[in-house]
Amino acid sequence: MNKKKKKLSSNFNPLALEINTIGSKGEGIAKLFTELNFQEKNYNFIVPFALPNEKIIAKPTKIFSKNVRAELIEITKSSDERVNPQCEHFFKCGGCLLQHWNFEKYKDWKMNRVTSSINELSSKTKIKKMISSSLNTRRHAKFTAKRNKSKVIIGFYEHKSHFVTEIQECLILEKPLIKLIKDLQKPLEEILNIGETIHIHANLLDNGIDLLIDGLADLSFINLSSLNEKLIENNVVRAHRRLNNKILDLLFVTDKTSLSNKNFSSVIYPPPGGFLQATLCGENAIIKSVIEALKNLNKKKIICELFCGSGTITLPLLLQNFRINAFELNAESLQSIDLAKKGKPFKNNIKTETRNLKSKPLTASELKEYGAIIIDPPRSGAQSQFLNIAESKVETVVSISCDINTFVRDSKILTENNYNLKWIQPIDQFLYSPHLEIVGFFQLNEINEC
Repeated sequence: MNKKKKKLSSNFNPLALEINTIGSKGEGIAKLFTELNFQEKNYNFIVPFALPNEKIIAKPTKIFSKNVRAELIEITKSSDERVNPQCEHFFKCGGCLLQHWNFEKYKDWKMNRVTSSINELSSKTKIKKMISSSLNTRRHAKFTAKRNKSKVIIGFYEHKSHFVTEIQECLILEKPLIKLIKDLQKPLEEILNIGETIHIHANLLDNGIDLLIDGLADLSFINLSSLNEKLIENNVVRAHRRLNNKILDLLFVTDKTSLSNKNFSSVIYPPPGGFLQATLCGENAIIKSVIEALKNLNKKKIICELFCGSGTITLPLLLQNFRINAFELNAESLQSIDLAKKGKPFKNNIKTETRNLKSKPLTASELKEYGAIIIDPPRSGAQSQFLNIAESKVETVVSISCDINTFVRDSKILTENNYNLKWIQPIDQFLYSPHLEIVGFFQLNEINEC
């Protein structure tokens, strides 16, 4: 059976809809029995930028079984919860979806998503108050730059689109990253050909911005030198380009590429384009939650950290005399941990191993010797790894996730295998988006033997 989305006719008539709720992806949802493509049924219409209890006119664009994507055309009855977005790019830029919603209602929606999902999983779990990051605190982003006939456009893709929206301001990003967007436009106009597109990964570190550019493989030395000068003027401390063979080419480095966390006296050295927690506030909340979950752990026992990245959690724990074996696919990230531990009194408290935890998860027999497990997988979760964790019967598990659906799916494996989800900490470091960070603390229930 073909389950691909089908485009509807471009001259399909708009429909009058009433929005019932906001779905898990931050879009308005309406239900209507109607005929589409000669099939009558109850359809779920998915309409970005619409709010609950609003009456709207929307044009269907794509259909997938009972779900129909639709474009908002007109609001005939507006919600009392609708507010004017603060950013001029909202409705075009795909970075935010919910700026048009009263902020308290938006926060309630996020917490309700957590509460309803966790209560289905475990009614006894303590759900802590959500911690929210502030505006203009996001420190990493991926921009797209595209050359058209008149100029270079730098910004983000529109929602569910490959059309790039030019960005002049942003409520979410740290201000040095916004300035970088503006200042890159002219130098890129001199070197990009019409129709050419590049992607720019920017991380804001202690001493400036770290850039990884996908593209520019055929750039002349003169143009490359000119670009480097502009980047240095904008406090870029390191720049790489990713060539066609995926090899990273260092363009320059002018200063130390470290990222400090003063709250925990730790310093990491992220690789080019490396993953960072979106905000410092979010990072602090995650680390604090992990330390709380491990407060009763005997420090002679070794912690297994899965998907450890560049050591955002690893280093603060080592500074508190925990012992860790850290696993990560990206070898450069593990090298960053090796660099960060130099000169530190860690002795033999840290061992790292490059491993693809998706295709080769640690087995139950490998895991069972650990005192605790910390796991921070990508958004898609780590179902196979959680199956092995459940079988291992390690007493303490700390699970970190940026997706409530995969968190619940993977957590269910533990709760169905004698683990108790003691508490969760929701962290909103993705403002005005449907994404939410969660830290969950699991303990194995004691089994009373006869």
